[in-house]
Amino acid sequence: MKIDNSFFRPGGKSSLQTYLPKLEGAKNVLLVHNSYTGEEDLEYCQRFSQGSGNNSNKTAAGFKIFFCLCPNANQYIENTLPPIELFRKYGCSLVLGTDSLASNHSLSIAEEIKTICRHFPAVPLPEILGWATINGAKALQLDNNYGSFEPRKKPGILLIENTDGQNLKGNSWVKRIL
Repeated sequence: MKIDNSFFRPGGKSSLQTYLPKLEGAKNVLLVHNSYTGEEDLEYCQRFSQGSGNNSNKTAAGFKIFFCLCPNANQYIENTLPPIELFRKYGCSLVLGTDSLASNHSLSIAEEIKTICRHFPAVPLPEILGWATINGAKALQLDNNYGSFEPRKKPGILLIENTDGQNLKGNSWVKRIL
């Protein structure tokens, strides 16, 4: 493209460490894909955080950091999965996404959950369902109306059928009830 980029001087930091401080004033920060996020970046997020207790990940800049996992898109694009156990070790706020049909075979959160259950069987299904519901609503600042069963909220209700009680199986399916 013959674009002059000689002005650019790399800072020697990861993109997360370079740009996170520039997001001051944001309500929430949603970091998507994260398949190559490492321990150094998660330690940086912890240091950047004001430590307001209970692994809130709310930063000194005033926003909360959410890591959006799209495991099927990660496999489609890069043939890898995000380091879910590492995110859990650092108490990160996780949410689930699908990316788009340009990088995924489906826009089904249930399919994303199946992939996580298959590759990370130690992660409890109730925790994963929290990533798909209330955490997603919090990341999008919709948790006053959606994401959990509470008075005055309007959650959708889905029935997950054909599970083994702890995980979604390959032939599990979801049926909308409300």
